[in-house]
Amino acid sequence: MKFNIYKSVAMCSLLALAGCHDFEELNTDPYAPIYDPTVENVSPDGIDIDYELSESALKSIKGMEGAIGVTLANFLYEGAYNDYQTTTNLTHDIYAGYWGNNVSGFVTSSPTYSYADGWSGGRWKHFYDDRTIGEYAQIIKTCHFCDPEYYHTLYYVTRIYYAYLLSMQTDTYGDIPIKYYVKGAMPPEENVEYTSQESVYKDFIFPILDQAITALHEENIPGSQYTIKSEDDKCFGGDIDKWRRFANTLRLRLALRVSNADPELAKEQAKLALGDIAGLMKSNDDNLKQTPKRQYLAGGNENIYALLFGWGANVVLTKEMEWAYKNQSFEGGVVPADQSEWEVKDPAKDATTKFNNDETQCVLDPRCEILWFRPTEFDKLNIATPEESNKDFAGVRNGEPNLGKSYTTSYSPNRCSTTSDVMNPQIWWNYAREIVWMGYAESLFLKAEAYLRWPELNREGTVSVKGLYEAGVRASMDYYGIDASKANNYINGLVALHDWKADREWQLEQIITQKWIAVFPNGNEGWAELRRTDYPRYALLPKGGNNSGNQVDNNKLIKRISYPDSEARNTLKPNYTQGDRVWWDVDDTMDNNGKWQTPHNFR
Repeated sequence: MKFNIYKSVAMCSLLALAGCHDFEELNTDPYAPIYDPTVENVSPDGIDIDYELSESALKSIKGMEGAIGVTLANFLYEGAYNDYQTTTNLTHDIYAGYWGNNVSGFVTSSPTYSYADGWSGGRWKHFYDDRTIGEYAQIIKTCHFCDPEYYHTLYYVTRIYYAYLLSMQTDTYGDIPIKYYVKGAMPPEENVEYTSQESVYKDFIFPILDQAITALHEENIPGSQYTIKSEDDKCFGGDIDKWRRFANTLRLRLALRVSNADPELAKEQAKLALGDIAGLMKSNDDNLKQTPKRQYLAGGNENIYALLFGWGANVVLTKEMEWAYKNQSFEGGVVPADQSEWEVKDPAKDATTKFNNDETQCVLDPRCEILWFRPTEFDKLNIATPEESNKDFAGVRNGEPNLGKSYTTSYSPNRCSTTSDVMNPQIWWNYAREIVWMGYAESLFLKAEAYLRWPELNREGTVSVKGLYEAGVRASMDYYGIDASKANNYINGLVALHDWKADREWQLEQIITQKWIAVFPNGNEGWAELRRTDYPRYALLPKGGNNSGNQVDNNKLIKRISYPDSEARNTLKPNYTQGDRVWWDVDDTMDNNGKWQTPHNFR
């Protein structure tokens, strides 16, 4: 792994741009001093700072102490968002079944499993060079070496967010380098050791969360504390109670992530998350979200999905999402007996499975109506008052070659206004719209699955798995501001609520399918859950096969991202392909003939 010397965004702010959070300018300021990352006597073991700083490094850290807030702001803001189109939208978002590529020049690239180093390589660089060494290390070393008691809260908030970023990194690649980095140090050699994903979870992520959650109990916080300013905390505006609840909810998310690979570890972590005094997220006000700078900084950057719309409807509704919106709820909660006109899932591989694609046959999910336009000429949509058609919502299959702006008459583009930043609940997307990375609805579905797996953890008495499932759907509707009558009509028609079967695998499918709908548009999480549980059953292979160069069988789904080309010289790099499952992914979604197979999620 190649090492770099980093300019300090914090010192840049301190010297020239105090109070300004225009991070692009901060990152390119030519007068920024060099951030010295040198440490002495560091070991690869454990998660805590156990080393000393060189004289120059200590001087560097103390010199940047006054601007620690802006470093935190950049760390939190860019964490999951940096170069989002190339690092995430053209991979994770598509692999999750959330967004359909509508650029003909991309169809044979990463959307259909061809590794694009110019895109995905940036994700690796951002995690290690920018977030880990350039920001995380700087913050935790400042806290530790300047005044650990005074910076106690900031230190552990930073660690919680790093655990979140670390989970996305390992879920993307599997085994990753993490020793030294987690302590805010760099490995002593370029030939960096990779840590198994199992160890990343057991020895790093869960211990970090356990330590931070305990440290942030009110009785464990020293009296005089550095105040995290609301403008520096891009997640929760300085509300430490929300950080506590987020940490517990993240712990439960990741406990369930490993539930098929290590059920005992999963149960232990779930019990701790559910039993902590701070609790889980308790409302949509607790949502972890990324708010575009456009909301608070003139000329600041924008919501990526609005940008993609403005560039000519570069992303559209997927066939998987279309089926999800049209196959969960029916009048009276009864699936129509006549399915002769339903759409065959995959004529070449699964001709027996059909899904409804006719809006008149179902109770259409009202979230579809505010997130997507009906197929219409793009020029009629990209105006102040859109002139939308009355066609049925329609999704594209991954790998479809007929793409581009002219095909918005065939596929539904995201419902977006590029002419106003007003938060219009009828046209969801605009340049200033937030993106949720973890929300209250998800926390309810997480709790539902936890109680399904381990009923003995349910100490809430009358709260049932079925009730939490319904509450999760309703919380998602509430987040989008769905009219109560529409929300109730959809919920009253949910097939699952009319016949809640005793079979646990069936119940899990209902929970995960609705969670998958609610977690949209977060492809990091949507793709991880598809791989973990093999739900929803709407998942599709790329049309006409994939372009992975035989790394992924044409009858299988992609399972991880390749390591970047920059790691080629590292002789310790594992030899995985994009078709190899990560540790917690215990089974393939498709059988050897490319047909979705019923999962076995209880082991």
